[in-house]
Amino acid sequence: MTLSYTRAGSGWVAAIGPIRLHLDDRNGAVHPAQAAVADAMAGSLPELRATAAAYLDLFVDRHKACGDDAAAWWLDEVEFRDHPASDPLVYALHFTLAGDEGGLWTVDMRVGVDGHRPIRFERRQG
Repeated sequence: MTLSYTRAGSGWVAAIGPIRLHLDDRNGAVHPAQAAVADAMAGSLPELRATAAAYLDLFVDRHKACGDDAAAWWLDEVEFRDHPASDPLVYALHFTLAGDEGGLWTVDMRVGVDGHRPIRFERRQG
């Protein structure tokens, strides 16, 4: 599936359903390597979301974070984070957790020959 991109500030934005994807600019156009990964994500976003959420669950006690063991990780957006020339590509999945007011949970995913793998997470309070 080829996504449709629109200019957003100094980058580009596409959407897979309600999820916005933020990509870098390369000489006035969407970064081609990032666009290729984003286009491929369209068919696998539910699986990537599940992989990233399972990675968060390795480290995060949801009961302590928000008071609810069963609270869902809500995927809000995807952001390609590295410099446009980075190889391999890394992108971030940004999640919120109901009950964790102002918390933004991020999982960085690396694109490799064996698929997309989580490599780190962080939480920011906003």
